[in-house]
Amino acid sequence: MASYVFMKVLESSAQRYDVGINMLSLGQSNRINREIVENYIAGGDKVLEIGCGTGTLAILCAEKGASVFGFDISPQMLGIAGKKIQERDLGDRVQLSEMGATEMDKAFSSETFDKVVSTLVFSELYSDEQKYVLGEAYRVLTHGGLIVIADEVRPNSLAKRIVQLLVRIPLIVITYIVTQTSTKALKGIENAIAGAGFEIVHQERRLFDSFGLYVARKG
Repeated sequence: MASYVFMKVLESSAQRYDVGINMLSLGQSNRINREIVENYIAGGDKVLEIGCGTGTLAILCAEKGASVFGFDISPQMLGIAGKKIQERDLGDRVQLSEMGATEMDKAFSSETFDKVVSTLVFSELYSDEQKYVLGEAYRVLTHGGLIVIADEVRPNSLAKRIVQLLVRIPLIVITYIVTQTSTKALKGIENAIAGAGFEIVHQERRLFDSFGLYVARKG
């Protein structure tokens, strides 16, 4: 959905991020986090979250009994995540680190995690970075482990792409003025996932074909 472009603006006001992103996504952000945990996370899992933001998904995973390592490049977001984790007494289940996705090769050993999750992060990465992160996710997952990606995607039909583009243009301009960065809807992420060696076991699109959920297994 085009509103996800506002994610970068909201990051500059980290305290309002959770409420803002859920409002702009028409409740999709909270809903997808709950579905990921309900359907793909089990108690005892070791979970890596790429771009953990304010810790919402990491906390849900920990509350189900998983051990979570979440990292993010934003110290403001991590600060809020740390407070939320402390308030819920989940410090023994969630570890946070300030780092970027392209630093994964130095941070994690191979076959360390059962699940890798990422929401609204891949749309911030260039195609080469996406391939790198997918390759690293494959490396750090145990055999049979899952990667779960939820993000804005490029609609398949021309009509829907035109509508999305018309809505996105002013939002992209606003985002760049405020943050000097931008996001772009994912295109061909299915091919990138398969190219990293994963087998896609589930995929779906929502919100007028503009938001995708992808679940893939390390073979």
